[in-house]
Amino acid sequence: MLDTTIYPKIDLNKYQKETHLKDGTKILLRPMVIEDQEALYEFFKAVPEEEARYLRDDVKSRLLVETWAKNLDYGKTLPVLALKDDTIIADATINRRRSGWKWHLGTVRVFVHNDYRNLGLGKLMVDELAWIAYRLGIEKLILEIPDTNTAAINTFAKAGFHRAAVIPNMVKDRQNMPVDVAVMMRDIKPALDDAYDYDF
Repeated sequence: MLDTTIYPKIDLNKYQKETHLKDGTKILLRPMVIEDQEALYEFFKAVPEEEARYLRDDVKSRLLVETWAKNLDYGKTLPVLALKDDTIIADATINRRRSGWKWHLGTVRVFVHNDYRNLGLGKLMVDELAWIAYRLGIEKLILEIPDTNTAAINTFAKAGFHRAAVIPNMVKDRQNMPVDVAVMMRDIKPALDDAYDYDF
């Protein structure tokens, strides 16, 4: 059984961190709160149509964003925002299950505003999710991404993810066209360590 007391802890209700991008831009990282609803909707409204067609959810739906904001549960889905002043410039999430055979996994998603790409923000967000994941007791982070999204795949590779599989025609985009999906993974902590006591 896992002894979670040996790992560092994090209070998600108090967590926030100031950092800088490659160009010196000062940003704040913190979990999403219900008051971010309108700002998050504006953030996703700016997503180019060509990119939105490959996203899992219809992020341009105000109703969907309202649902996210009103049903925040950091134990299931942790949305971490990057803000410049009061404007959201990136959104990253860890989704997890608290029981079953996937309790040790976290599924991640990261989206960076077009105006703030190529400044190291994507890798910064991925590294921050990994830092948080370790403190939450998550062992592996998993990502599913269209295999054609070379830029994002390269960003995740630089952040320590490896391509575990490519599944042909796994999903369909907004135009109902089949899309190959790359499954990428990053180990956060070893599956076998002194925290485990196997009773067999």
